[in-house]
Amino acid sequence: MLPDTRFLGAVLAEPLGLELHMTVACGTASEGALSNAERERYRSLAMTARARSWLLGRAALKQLRARVDARADVDDLDFPNSRFSLTHSSDVALAVADTSGQLAGIGVDLEVNTTIRPEAARFFLTVREQNWLRGQPRERWSHDLLRLWCVKEALYKSNPANAGTVLGDYELLEPANACGKAFTRAGRPMEYSSWCASRTSIALSVCR
Repeated sequence: MLPDTRFLGAVLAEPLGLELHMTVACGTASEGALSNAERERYRSLAMTARARSWLLGRAALKQLRARVDARADVDDLDFPNSRFSLTHSSDVALAVADTSGQLAGIGVDLEVNTTIRPEAARFFLTVREQNWLRGQPRERWSHDLLRLWCVKEALYKSNPANAGTVLGDYELLEPANACGKAFTRAGRPMEYSSWCASRTSIALSVCR
């Protein structure tokens, strides 16, 4: 079960000095609210594992935009985006929005009932981060890997210039910290916050 948006605001937005709007969609969503373009996209995903979570994501994003912009259509939104970000995992979707107009990019990632295998670390962690992980108690690796994967996904989503980059191009200044600073391989500074419990993790990242 995902924590409520008040809790998420406290552990994700407040450490970054932000006041974000958030919407969570769970369970099922209706195809009826989709635009023609979205309906075509949804039907192209029919019979795939991604179809249900994609539909939930559209529902969360539409609800959120109706709250902050008084309009529910989202066809004009491209990602990465300076105001909106969306993530979905399993039967949960989370959409976030910043209305300050002060961000160059925002990204959110959610992983529910997810396990990251240790052998995958070399594909998304830098050498320095891998060395840090090896120095941690083995029983913490599952938790740390999931948290770091989630943070890297959020960092990627928040980078306006993410085209051509991979998760290993983003490095955390202090991998042990749930909240902190990161930078791209090109040297662009970024900030992140995260929450992780059991096999569920959420991370938020911003570019100022």
